[in-house]
Amino acid sequence: MKKCITKTVLCLFISLTFIACNEYKGYKKTESGLYYQFFTENATAQMPENGDIVSVNMEIRTDNDSILQVAKIMTVMMQPSKFQADIFDALSMMHLGDSASFIINAKKYFNAYNYGNQPDFVDDETMLWFTISMKNIETSAEYNAKQMQMLIDEEKAIIEKYIVDKTISTLPRESGLYYIETKKGKGKLPASGQMCTVNYKGMLLDGTVFDSSEGREPFTFQLGQGQVIKGWDEGIALMQKGTKALLIIPSALAYGDRGAGDMIPPYSPLVFEVEMIDFK
Repeated sequence: MKKCITKTVLCLFISLTFIACNEYKGYKKTESGLYYQFFTENATAQMPENGDIVSVNMEIRTDNDSILQVAKIMTVMMQPSKFQADIFDALSMMHLGDSASFIINAKKYFNAYNYGNQPDFVDDETMLWFTISMKNIETSAEYNAKQMQMLIDEEKAIIEKYIVDKTISTLPRESGLYYIETKKGKGKLPASGQMCTVNYKGMLLDGTVFDSSEGREPFTFQLGQGQVIKGWDEGIALMQKGTKALLIIPSALAYGDRGAGDMIPPYSPLVFEVEMIDFK
C-alpha cells in the first residue's frame, strides 16, 4: 500500500512539474521569469546595449488573443529593466534580424511604463504577449546624427520651395545666406566693430512674425562681434545706409538645433526684412 501511495505522489509531483515547466507551450523561461520563444534567431548578429536606439516591429496581444497594440516601426532607447522579466529584458535578448515572442506580466508592465493607467481587464495574473522583430540597432550618437541630417535635408527642401514660391532668382552666398536687396542705399559699407542701427521684422518661412522693431526704437548692435546671429552679422555687413534688404537665413546661421523660445523651433530657417538706418 505504501509503495502505491509513494508511486502516486511521485507521479503527481512529476506531472505537476511537467505542467509548470510547460505553462506556455513552446516557450522557454529565463532565470528572471521571462517566457520567450524565438522564431528567427541570428546568434552572431549585433545585440543592443543600454543607451542604444532600437527600431522594432511590435504587436501586443492580451490573454484572450485580442490585439492591444500594433507598431510597424517603434523606436526605443534601451535602458535597464524596471522589474524582473520586463520588456527591456526581452529586447536585450535579441539580435539584429531576430523575431521572437515574449510573455510579460501585464500589471507590472502597465505600472512601470504606463504610469499606472492600466486597462480594466488587467489583474495580478494577466499576461501580455509581445511579438517583436528587431529591425535596427544604433548607438545614440549614430541615431542623433541621422536625425540631424534628416532635419538639415528637410530644411534645405523647405528653403528651396520658399525660393521657388516667391520667385526669387538670387543665388545663395557660400554660407547659404540669401541676400536680396530691395532698396539700394548710398555710401560705404559698415566695418566690423561699428555700431549699426536697423529696423527689422523677423519671420518664419510660413510668414509667422516672431519679432519686430515696429512700434519700438530701432535696434542697435556692434557688427561682427557675435552680438546677433551669424546671418545678421554677414547680411548687414553688405548694407549701405538707407539700404533695405531681405535676408533668408538657414538655421546654421541662426539658432541651429537649439531654436529660440516658443516661437522658433530647432532647425528653423528665418526671413528678415531689414533697413539700415545708420552706422558709425
